[in-house]
Amino acid sequence: MAQFAQPVTLDDQEYLRQLALKNARLGLLLWRLVNGMVFAFFVFANGMMRTTQPSWPPPGVQPLDAGLPLILTVVIGASFFTASRSLAAIRAGNSGAMSAQTVITGVLGMAFLVGIVAYTAQIPVTGPYSSINVTMNAFHALHVLAGLLLLAFVLFRARQGLYTRERYWMVEAAVVFWQFVVLMWVFFFAVIYVL
Repeated sequence: MAQFAQPVTLDDQEYLRQLALKNARLGLLLWRLVNGMVFAFFVFANGMMRTTQPSWPPPGVQPLDAGLPLILTVVIGASFFTASRSLAAIRAGNSGAMSAQTVITGVLGMAFLVGIVAYTAQIPVTGPYSSINVTMNAFHALHVLAGLLLLAFVLFRARQGLYTRERYWMVEAAVVFWQFVVLMWVFFFAVIYVL
């Protein structure tokens, strides 16, 4: 006896949409765990380099000035909150406020990116000390660039009216990505410039 496919109901479509959203959130969580391990690897590598030197920075090498990186940390830290406000706005159905907060987040992120790239380009080559610190700064800068591109994509889609109180996954993903990047910078800043 042949079975015929039942028509897909609205309840079925909503169930499938919720299932896809649940899977997307799980995927983002797994990405954060894996990428967090890569960031942890750089912290571990920094620690290993420190243990092979008689002092850190090595003798004859000036420690990096933390002045500009501290200012940039405040800048990118502020973007954590504007990103949160962006997500809260779209959850409340306010796409205008979401777009405005996303723009502010992007401007703060761009200021951080330009500042950290300019700062990193001026670090003198001194062997392992400069190598690990430049690598960590560059690795983070690439993540900031990826986050800025993601925020720009969210803005592009927002201008097309594609986000609502019920459908805002891309905004959520961009904000979660951005907040992850901000938190990783706080750890990098502490390892590179404080410890």
